[in-house]
Amino acid sequence: DIDPRTMSNIHGFSSFRKDDDKKKGEEFSGGGKSSHTAVVRDPSRGKRPVVTITLYKNGFILTGDERGFQDGKDPVNQKIMAELKEGKSVPRELEQPIAKIVGQNHRGEVGIDLKNRSGEMYGPPKPTFKAFQGQGYSMKSESSSSAPTGVSSLGPRQVKVDGSKPKTRILLVLHPRKRAPQEFNLTHTTGDIYSHVLSLTPPDFGPFDLVSGFPPKSIMSDPSKTIEELKLKGASITQRKS
Repeated sequence: DIDPRTMSNIHGFSSFRKDDDKKKGEEFSGGGKSSHTAVVRDPSRGKRPVVTITLYKNGFILTGDERGFQDGKDPVNQKIMAELKEGKSVPRELEQPIAKIVGQNHRGEVGIDLKNRSGEMYGPPKPTFKAFQGQGYSMKSESSSSAPTGVSSLGPRQVKVDGSKPKTRILLVLHPRKRAPQEFNLTHTTGDIYSHVLSLTPPDFGPFDLVSGFPPKSIMSDPSKTIEELKLKGASITQRKS
């Protein structure tokens, strides 16, 4: 649970104006039409954490939020985006995610940096490629997409859950950013998850990988591993096109 004292210290976008008459206080600098940035002018208070919210045309994202990009098609997110565009205060729905980012044990103030990119569409970061300096070799970084091994024999098959066995709810994020929550038994394997995702994927989609965690890593190195073995209970798993 998030301590309510943490949420009470989350500053609204305009709340930094409260100390305008104090030379050593804090001000809220608009930064033009593109951003609203909390500028700390008192060095003694310079250690206050700042959470960045980037607003896009099709959604928004909070830096450090494990949930990742929030799709604007969701009615709740539409309401949040409307309030962010007004720039008057932090939407109440974001208080808990922000408190979780800075840590529930944080008791100080939290600054908010709003970057307005509502004229741009959000797209997932492109995979990075790092060249290996050794002779005759190249190496891809962990974040780059590659087709997983051992899945060629798997076919599309929707998962069947046994209600008498331990189970968990996993958030599947299908390309492009389509949420598909699904229950699984803890004994289901990553191969079962892959087959289920395959059943929800267009036939002409092509090869893909399933990644989870931060930074995202493939869960398909061994399709026989179970959800319990890989500690994927309650996890978020993303489909990444190869």
